Amino acid sequence: MLILHKVSDIVTQSKTYSFEINHLYNGIDAERFWTFLLDLDWYTQSDIMKGEMLLVEKGQKHPQGLGAIRRLTIDTIELTEKIVGFRPHEYFSYQVQPGGKGMPVHNYTGEFYLIPHKDGMMFRYVGSYQQKYFGTGALLKWLFRSRIKTMLPIWEKGYHTYYQ
Repeated sequence: MLILHKVSDIVTQSKTYSFEINHLYNGIDAERFWTFLLDLDWYTQSDIMKGEMLLVEKGQKHPQGLGAIRRLTIDTIELTEKIVGFRPHEYFSYQVQPGGKGMPVHNYTGEFYLIPHKDGMMFRYVGSYQQKYFGTGALLKWLFRSRIKTMLPIWEKGYHTYYQ
């Protein structure tokens, strides 16, 4: 018996890919980095960060708390993110919502962990997603990981500029 599946059925059953980045930021305070990380006005107005981030809907207990909706635009990429994890000064998580333009995956979730360290802050980022197009999962894992790695010095420079 031959069983045919729609491409959309195959995609919904696809493997979840994930990656993790850990980086020690010397001389950076986790609480202050948290404030910097959540300042959408700075993100949009900075020469360091290229793009625009807007708060569309406020979250619980904090404008960017649980349930908040943000819109991100960078070049040709337009995404809507929902905040799905929020522990002040420690943890922040978002999930890219369906729709938008330029995201080559389904169900992308990004998690930021800010861990105080004796010399500064341990930064941990975990990303996970399902491939949208068969055979692209591993390549996109490398691409997303590389993108976050390029952001590490940008966030460091941004932090120091923010607190000048």
